[in-house]
Amino acid sequence: MKTVFLKFSAILLAGLMLLPLLAACDDPFYNSLPEQSSKDPLEGGQSSSTKEEEGKPVINERFVGETVRFAVNGEGVNSRSIALGVGDDPTNAVNVQINKRNEQVEKELGVDIELSYVGGMQTFYGILQPILASELYVYDVLGLSQYFDLGLALGDTVGSFYNLADLPEGVTSYLNPEASYWSKSLYEATSYKKVSFFITGDLNMGSLGGLFVSYVNARMWEEYKDEIAGLEHSGGYSDIYDLVNNGYWTLDLWMELSRLVYEDTNKNNVQDYLDRAGLMTYDQQLNNVMTDMILAGSHATFSTLDDRGTPKAEINTEKNNAIYQKLYTLLCESDAVTIPWLGTEENKDENYILDVFAEGNVLLNLNTLAGAEKYLSDMKDDYYILPLPMFDHAQFDKNSPSLGYASSLLGEHINQYAICKPIGDEKLPCVTATLELMGYYSKEWVTPTYYKTVLGERYGKDPRAAAALELTRAGLYTDFVMVWSNKLDNVNWQWRQHFTEKDKIENNLRHWDRNVTGKLNGSLLEEFEPGCSWGWIE
Repeated sequence: MKTVFLKFSAILLAGLMLLPLLAACDDPFYNSLPEQSSKDPLEGGQSSSTKEEEGKPVINERFVGETVRFAVNGEGVNSRSIALGVGDDPTNAVNVQINKRNEQVEKELGVDIELSYVGGMQTFYGILQPILASELYVYDVLGLSQYFDLGLALGDTVGSFYNLADLPEGVTSYLNPEASYWSKSLYEATSYKKVSFFITGDLNMGSLGGLFVSYVNARMWEEYKDEIAGLEHSGGYSDIYDLVNNGYWTLDLWMELSRLVYEDTNKNNVQDYLDRAGLMTYDQQLNNVMTDMILAGSHATFSTLDDRGTPKAEINTEKNNAIYQKLYTLLCESDAVTIPWLGTEENKDENYILDVFAEGNVLLNLNTLAGAEKYLSDMKDDYYILPLPMFDHAQFDKNSPSLGYASSLLGEHINQYAICKPIGDEKLPCVTATLELMGYYSKEWVTPTYYKTVLGERYGKDPRAAAALELTRAGLYTDFVMVWSNKLDNVNWQWRQHFTEKDKIENNLRHWDRNVTGKLNGSLLEEFEPGCSWGWIE
């Protein structure tokens, strides 16, 4: 297991020098095990990976001497997902499990897992473009930013990645997108008909730490418990888990809680971050990711599929209009207080909102799960981690694994993994087997340890805390337009910039629908359709 960081010039030179040699080499594999295969969940090459309900995937080959080289976008959570870097503490509980996972995969398959390159968030695309366009064999797997980099499957780098939904005939693939350690919703959302280049899940820690969740100050909840039970939208519940499990954790309740708790504690007649607050939000609209989380919890969608499976923009809907209005009411007409995006003059931390929550004077906060590990480790008050609030009680579904709660994985912190075409069909079994086992052991070892790190003793001692987090995982969803937002008018960002425009709600939705429809039909889908530059796709 290696972590290797190379400069782009060195990589490119090495790729140019080695290309003829690599093209002529066969990929060895040794010590075949008895074959245990299951039906391939994809429509292309054959798979020897078991179905998810059968447990651990069965790999019937070893690939002694092979190196699987990863290049990922983003330091920290994304690079750490693959292999520890120089600055990562090897004694950290999560890092111990990452090392254990890699060593186990290397032992079972005979491979060497190498983190070859870590790119910058807004530079990775430009660095990879000439490598992919020149069809250089430099990396095996790319961890691409879901927001910034997915376009590398299109345009002048078309054909750079294996189509996971239609692999070459007779080539073994061990990837099983149906397995529980891969995100089926994201796999399907990035796909178009029989074209799918990307897969992610437990292997990427951004899909764990990037979960959108609610934070609730437990001490303050107890303080207002009796009054909460009497609120119109609490269902009469005072125990927070009873309230959640019966579908009353909604935006309507949040508006009531915002007004119930607010107090102008510094007596300046201004709602600010120094006050006692039910809810706190940012004053900078473009970076107010809280709007993304409210949309996700409300199960907002921006597209649908027609009867031929083609995505169509569907933004100007009655549901989205209602979400828009409730978003405005919650953030602009309730007693939610605002703080500067980059903090105060004394504290320029861009996640300052969780620092304020940690001080114990705010009841509610929306943030990512990773925020608990980074910002709340020294918080004196206990706190709950719960699903995002639903749009309203009608969203509750007692027969759903998520009870109707919803969340989404959006943004640049999610790495989607693509397999580079220049590795050749001979190495595809090695790479897919490595990814599959890394995904499996990530779910078995890394994910539970990460949850325990974030939730502390609650994860083991309070089964309701773990169950609440699983509601969030069970409610993950997205759609085609959300995933490809970077190519489609940045539609999720539009809500951030315009949620204060109550008098323009209908016009804005109609405008975004028209713009996205134009770009979807006029550019993006053309690159997916047969007969264009992707004519090799049937």
